[in-house]
Amino acid sequence: MTTRLAIVFVALLALAGCGGGGGGGPSDGDVQTGTGSQTPQETVADISARLPGLLSRTDSLVVSTWYGETDNAALPTFRARSSCSGTVCTVHEPQTGLSATVDLDDFSWDTSRTRALLTKHDITVLETRTDTGRDYSSVMDHSAFAIENDRRVIDGVTVWSRLSSAGGDLTRSRPTGTATWTGIMVGVPSGTAGRNNFLQGDAALTYDFSGSLDARFTSIRNITRNQPHSVTSVRFDDIPVSSRGTFQAGGTGNRIQGGFYGRGHAETAGVFEQQGIVGSFGAKK
Repeated sequence: MTTRLAIVFVALLALAGCGGGGGGGPSDGDVQTGTGSQTPQETVADISARLPGLLSRTDSLVVSTWYGETDNAALPTFRARSSCSGTVCTVHEPQTGLSATVDLDDFSWDTSRTRALLTKHDITVLETRTDTGRDYSSVMDHSAFAIENDRRVIDGVTVWSRLSSAGGDLTRSRPTGTATWTGIMVGVPSGTAGRNNFLQGDAALTYDFSGSLDARFTSIRNITRNQPHSVTSVRFDDIPVSSRGTFQAGGTGNRIQGGFYGRGHAETAGVFEQQGIVGSFGAKK
């Protein structure tokens, strides 16, 4: 899944600065073996069939900080911070003062360029290659999550950008008792080094009687190079959960935000940033 926010905001950044993914890599089988995954248990057609229903029910959207660089000396790097309410997010870049908004209508998905890569913990990862980059995403029953890596040339300025997103049909209440949700994360390095590499790992989120959430992202692997990432685990402790079933903690570069989705808090999904990784995650109870 990609967002037209990239086109609009990158164009603005390119103008402010003035004044696709390649082939190759490991085979699917190597990636599946390296991550301890299965061959895809769903097809793109299976997933695209349930997406319209999910979008019609979606009432929550979260977007990570937008990380990027340009080849113009006036704006070598940028970090556009996001703020979301309902299904609308505003992204603001403090160096230039530029802002843009994104909502569900700004997301698109070209199924002709999408393929199923792997399945783990009953969640299938999709890969979409576009003219300007590559995305990895998953669509569950009540929520979805994605990571987007993009490179565009606008008015002679090259802009690289990376961001993650998640959303779905909120449960609108806190979980009760204790429970654990198990799933996966997808991500990319947030900095310049390795910015074309994609990461995949396991996700485990545990809610306890104190009303807080612990999140663990482990076995993080660089699936572009088919080797362990330099950071193999990330954790967030004691994340507060609101009465609406949403949660967030931290700030740019060290944050997590998401929610519980579906009846009975069946799923959780969100975005995170830590230790040079920007990513998204989804998990099932």
